[in-house]
Amino acid sequence: MQYSRMTIIFIFVTVSVTILIIPFHSCYAHIVDSNNTQVWKNTNDNLKIQFGYNPEKPIIDTFTNLQFSITNLGTDEHIKDLVAQVTVTNGQRLFKFQNISSQNGDFSVDYLFPDDGTHQVLLRIDANDTIHVASFNVFVPHQSPPSILDNQGNLIVGIGILAAVGTITILILKKR
Repeated sequence: MQYSRMTIIFIFVTVSVTILIIPFHSCYAHIVDSNNTQVWKNTNDNLKIQFGYNPEKPIIDTFTNLQFSITNLGTDEHIKDLVAQVTVTNGQRLFKFQNISSQNGDFSVDYLFPDDGTHQVLLRIDANDTIHVASFNVFVPHQSPPSILDNQGNLIVGIGILAAVGTITILILKKR
């Protein structure tokens, strides 16, 4: 099958644009209501901050997307042109994301939780010559290390591999 030059150019441009867009997708992560969405409200400054994370049950040493949406409490319009700092801590360790800028009030960061337990996500927002702070919690459930005996399928695959290696070894030794 032969493709025209225009078809090849179209496929190339489509793939290129897709590759360029994917890394920037999380910058505009408006939060959709889910089971883990937390809301912080400051009635004095007319500010609402929504926080959520994905996956809903974070996995140790796997990226978790921490999402923030900052809106005006009265009008529900996004706060424009803000700078944020996100700090994640479990009381012993802490990690900071600094100088996060958002032109539309939505942003996210990807974080690797190093261990299980409750982690505190601290947010500082600098907007309209005012500093706002908020705190949220993320619970990372305990995860047992994988075991070959946990899953019967893994056990069968393991036995199959051992049988194959044993058979090949016997055949090689018989040829000598």
